[in-house]
Amino acid sequence: MTTGRQAAGRRVTYQLETLWDYDYEPTHHELEMLYETAKKNQWNASTAIDWSRPVGTQGPVLNVQLAFGGTNFFSRLTPAEQKEVEIRVSAWRLSQFLHGEQGALVVCGQLVNSIPELDAKLYTSTQVVDEGRHVEVFERYVKKLHEIYPVDPLLKGLLDEILATNLWELKLLGMQMIIEGLAIAAFNLMRKQTADPTLADVLDYVLQDEGRHVNFGYFALRRSIPGLTPDKRELLEEFTFKACDLMYARDERTGFQSIKTVWREMGWDGDKIWRDTVASSATTKAFNSFLFQENLMPRLQRLGLISERVAPRYREIGLLN
Repeated sequence: MTTGRQAAGRRVTYQLETLWDYDYEPTHHELEMLYETAKKNQWNASTAIDWSRPVGTQGPVLNVQLAFGGTNFFSRLTPAEQKEVEIRVSAWRLSQFLHGEQGALVVCGQLVNSIPELDAKLYTSTQVVDEGRHVEVFERYVKKLHEIYPVDPLLKGLLDEILATNLWELKLLGMQMIIEGLAIAAFNLMRKQTADPTLADVLDYVLQDEGRHVNFGYFALRRSIPGLTPDKRELLEEFTFKACDLMYARDERTGFQSIKTVWREMGWDGDKIWRDTVASSATTKAFNSFLFQENLMPRLQRLGLISERVAPRYREIGLLN
């Protein structure tokens, strides 16, 4: 039963401008190939993946030695505790993937309405289908594995802000570049850390869609940003820095801290393990490097969203040299 507080937490109120395109003239020539590829590469989650396999028995869902290598707490765990960490941490991670995919599903539905050019609307319509499929596969997998954990407050805050804005450029930036960039980094790391064939298949299929999504956001923003008014450009710059600052896990204030729920379920000090993981985990360092240094920061610079006005703040937190 959903309580009043839970219902309020699920509701996002917004005003959405809907734009038609009656010209029917191509505007984004880069999207032609993406649109064709999106149509060609549709897959059926019910038949592409063998759901008859038991999960976590043909190989570990998560290589915990790799995931938590370098930390102090992991070396003291018993084999039984390591297995419990594998299942619970995997369920928590995949639950965040699930919530993020539902957010992407809803935001892309908004973008079909609000993005102005028809060829961008057509491409976005294929992403709505993609995101629905991603919700399906992560829900099925997490329920077979363990249980669905609540959405992380940081993730929910970003998604709610993206959903609530009436500025389609911010929706595109927030979802296609930042959230999807985050997803690609997380999916790639988990793909390297899993030996479960069902999860490997899920991630392989999802990743082939995610690359198109990020490219779409980049192409569309590259076209629109030069024409933005100074106040709108500043709004995008501020949102981008805030999101990067919060996602760049480096202290007690930043990162997706609801994983502490897992440690507390096991009777451990969640804050202490969080500090240990942020300071020492090779996976956390690899995630930050892949997301920020290798992908997000170069794209943001090419889009002109790291101006001299905000660059000092990125340097202060260690994301720019």
